[in-house]
Amino acid sequence: MDLRQLQYLVAVAEEGSVRGAARRLYMAQPPLSQALLRLERELGVALFTRSSRGVVLTDAGRELVGRSREIISQVEDAKTAMQVRDRDTGPDLRIGAVAGPLSAGELTRPILDAFRTQHPEITVKLRDTSFADQVDLVTSGVIDLALVRCPIEHDDVDVVPIAAEPRALFVPSTHELAAEQHLSVDDITDYPMLALDAPDSFASFWQLDPERGRSLVDQAIPPVSTVQGIQLALETAQVVVTGCAAMARLAPSPLIRAIELPDASPSIIGVAYRRGNTRPEIRAFLDTALAAAAENIALLPNASSV
Repeated sequence: MDLRQLQYLVAVAEEGSVRGAARRLYMAQPPLSQALLRLERELGVALFTRSSRGVVLTDAGRELVGRSREIISQVEDAKTAMQVRDRDTGPDLRIGAVAGPLSAGELTRPILDAFRTQHPEITVKLRDTSFADQVDLVTSGVIDLALVRCPIEHDDVDVVPIAAEPRALFVPSTHELAAEQHLSVDDITDYPMLALDAPDSFASFWQLDPERGRSLVDQAIPPVSTVQGIQLALETAQVVVTGCAAMARLAPSPLIRAIELPDASPSIIGVAYRRGNTRPEIRAFLDTALAAAAENIALLPNASSV
């Protein structure tokens, strides 16, 4: 059980439906439903009575919602206390990154090194994020900005693109496509994708929904929200998904094959920050990231500056 599951539970309870909660949380309904089912299985109790009219909390659900609100409130209080404490000890910059260096591939290290060199007075604090929470962490102020793989679509978030990298198709080493060196999107139209536990626009992009004109995911495999989750799914099931080409280089697995997808739209690397955040540290990092990415773009194979 984690904090995100408790936040999902409270949202569904307050909205009275999974659809309403998914809209509020900026995510698709299936991943939300799956997360709640996993929570029920883990606890061994039914939290909702489900019907065509929506969901109704069981007695156990009502008790857990009450406890969840207390936990969420305590976490927010702790965040506020730490943020106040940090402001008292000098400037810092809290930066999120999905799977560490995969967020910007081989550009991650040069960007961070350049910023630390140019701004030694600012303390850089790194935090690992998931596909599902990277936007929420920015909008809530838990992190100041994030190195992200687009698309990131949120009314309260701006993204500055810094580079474009090709995508690849990742398949199990035992998959019928594993021997291919490169494929077109048309070649894989009928292959179900691994579902991603992430906001709709992000998941749709990596699942190739726009190119296919529809969503086609393997319903038998729970959605995943991390690179480690992708690897585990591909290593244990016959499913495919697209990803940044850097994943094959920086997180290799002998059980997974990467196949070039030259006609797929590229993966855009960007820096996301909360709209209206005018802290000088934010602007300093954006300027440094753009310059460092342009200067070191050759480190990212087949990439281009944007």
